[in-house]
Amino acid sequence: MKFYCAPNTISVAAAILLEEIGLSYEPVLVSFAEAEQTKPEYLAINPKGRVPALVTDDSILTETGAILEFVAAQAPEKGFVPADPWAAAQMRATTYYL
Repeated sequence: MKFYCAPNTISVAAAILLEEIGLSYEPVLVSFAEAEQTKPEYLAINPKGRVPALVTDDSILTETGAILEFVAAQAPEKGFVPADPWAAAQMRATTYYL
């Protein structure tokens, strides 16, 4: 997997979870100072011109909440998504707020 991220952005949340889960990934820094997020090479990855973006074998995920849920689902035994429906909904509410 390739994980497109930038310092001082919400992409840090997904980077932390990727590390906590222990998934193998290649971090790719997107330089906002050089406006890389607006260049054709990155827009081919994420037409929204934002980070994070996660390139998997299946496709590309581009929203923090979707990436967090996908990564958490790779290791359900770690318990990052609560089994209790109410607790899981509260977790998602916080994620969507991000």
